[in-house]
Amino acid sequence: MGCRIRARPPGAVKEAPKLLRGRTLDERSLSHTHAALLMVAITVILAILLLLILLGMIPSWSWAGPELPPIIITEIVHTNDDTGILTYASRVFLLNNGSTTYENDCLRAVFYLDGTRVRTVYTLNGYRLIPSHHYGVRYIKGAGCRSPYWNPGEEMEVDLADKTLIPGGMVTVEIVNRVTGQVISKHTVQA
Repeated sequence: MGCRIRARPPGAVKEAPKLLRGRTLDERSLSHTHAALLMVAITVILAILLLLILLGMIPSWSWAGPELPPIIITEIVHTNDDTGILTYASRVFLLNNGSTTYENDCLRAVFYLDGTRVRTVYTLNGYRLIPSHHYGVRYIKGAGCRSPYWNPGEEMEVDLADKTLIPGGMVTVEIVNRVTGQVISKHTVQA
């Protein structure tokens, strides 16, 4: 089986392909094929990326920082309120940053300095706390400890014994449910 070559009759001239809006018919058909293949390839790639994002295999490229815990330390003060002189006072301001209302009598706060446990406040209810030099807690005050509940957005001040938290140390507070023993929140800041 050989190759058959069709001969042109003598004197016949090969015609140029007909133009369609500035393109030949051959070019037009190639662009449709390429366009269809390109669209299929793009669709498959986008479907694979969407599947990977939904399965959590690649990040969603969120620029937001990590979410804060429900109760955070907003400030640690080492100076005297009246004079402004450094007295190594250890006043810690806690904020209910979440959306949950807590029964403050069921909470306790455990403070750590550079990873070492330094103080425990056995209740965050201002009326039930008994200030004592034995525990190293002078007082707690603020909107978060005045009523039986600590509502979202309310802050409280915990005044620990002087020189408990030193400037420059890493201070961690754990808020623990006294009934269940579950850690509700843990936040670390530099004093």
